[in-house]
This record gives sequence, structure tokens and C-alpha cells, in this order.
Amino acid sequence: MDINVSDEQLVALIGNGDQHAFNQFLTRHIKKMMSFATRYTGKQHAEDITQEVFTRLWTHAHQWKDQGLSPSSWLYRISYNLCIDHIRKQHHISGDNVVELHTAHHEEPEQQVIQSAEQVEVQRALKSLPERQYTALILCTWQELSNKDAANCMDVSVDALESLLSRARRSLKKHLLQHKPDTKDVTYE
Repeated sequence: MDINVSDEQLVALIGNGDQHAFNQFLTRHIKKMMSFATRYTGKQHAEDITQEVFTRLWTHAHQWKDQGLSPSSWLYRISYNLCIDHIRKQHHISGDNVVELHTAHHEEPEQQVIQSAEQVEVQRALKSLPERQYTALILCTWQELSNKDAANCMDVSVDALESLLSRARRSLKKHLLQHKPDTKDVTYE
């Protein structure tokens, strides 16, 4: 199958039971779906959620219609709903759903300690966000979706999404300013 086939064409083929189209679509999008689900539920549940996303794609592809929601946005919406359902079943957001931040390993030990303390505080700040703000931030910042696609995933207007992003960023900034990690007492041996 031609790798230049659009997602829309692939979904139409999947809706007709085309296994090759499904495999190509799966290959294109599985890493993004795993990454998204991992940010919400942790690695231990992300595989099950991602499997369910693609199972639903296979069984419901014939229902997809291009009405302003791209196939990838549709997948994010399915994944988002499954993640939220999982979280609600757990009755809390676990500590495993934080965004993984990466540091350069070539830094000096002192700088690594400071960055580590900063990352812990950023993760705390992210965990303190309301679920909708957290989702908007993940979709736009880490998943790199456009505001329009993220809004479609969350089933909100672009203005509402931008408001969620703005509130999330203000909350993060406020939290981080109030809870700067104290690294001056760190001793290095």
C-alpha cells in the first residue's frame, strides 16, 4: 500500500475491513497514542488503553465522517475518553500520570540535582491542575496538536481550549513561583 495514502483514505479503507490499511494506520499513530495514554494512566495501563483505542477504530471506522475532526484527532478523543474513564474508576489520578521531563545527562552533578528538584516541582504543579487544563496542556504542548485539533479532541470550542491553556499556564507559573525548589542547602560529596 502507498505510504502517501492520507489518514482519511486509510480510515475509509479500514471501514471496509482492509487489514493492510489498518496496519498502516496503526504504525503511523500507535506511538502517539501510547505516549498520550502513558501521560494519563502510567505505563502499566497505557498499553490496554491504546489497544482499546485501535480496537474501537477497527470496529467503528465505518462511522467516521470528515466533519472537521481528523482521524488522528478522533483517535485522541477516543483515547482521552478511555483515560478519563480509567481515572474515574480509580477515583484518583495516580502519581504515574505526570509528564516525563528529560534532562541532559552531560550536565555537572550540581546542575543535575537542581534540574531534578525543578522537575519534581513541575510534576507536582502539573498534578495539581484540573483535569481539563491538564488535558489541554498535554494535547497542545507534548502531543503538539494544533489548538483546533485539541479542541476537537476535547469537544470544546477553540476559544474554550485557549482559555483552558491560559488558566493552566497561569496556575503552573503561580505554583512554581510559590514553590521554588530550595537547592542552596544541597551538599555534594
